[in-house]
Amino acid sequence: MAKQYRVVLLGINSDEESFKNNMAKLGVPDSALDRCIEKAPVVLKRDLNLADARRYADALIDAGGLVNIQETGEIPDTQTSAERRIAFADQDFVQCPNCGFKQKKVDLCVRCGFDLNVSPQ
Repeated sequence: MAKQYRVVLLGINSDEESFKNNMAKLGVPDSALDRCIEKAPVVLKRDLNLADARRYADALIDAGGLVNIQETGEIPDTQTSAERRIAFADQDFVQCPNCGFKQKKVDLCVRCGFDLNVSPQ
């Protein structure tokens, strides 16, 4: 299960005009910002993984916003472990004729470096 997060704007840390100018550089229209500032705290983005939530929050902090990242729960993985094994099994594999290592189909053996495009003699 993967955890989900949301980014909440709590308010602004700088003057409102500076915050709006910085957010405009990120492509956020003034009309949307006015509503968010008035209604703060307000959820700006939801259903994010932690890395995306942090990137989003960092951009808001750099613009002069006060933000909070909140965990919202977990979502189930889209595939079961059996389905992942089946999908993995469908990939093309090759066995190195030099060392016998079984691997995904590539040009060179990851173990011994043998060129797998050359037919053994």
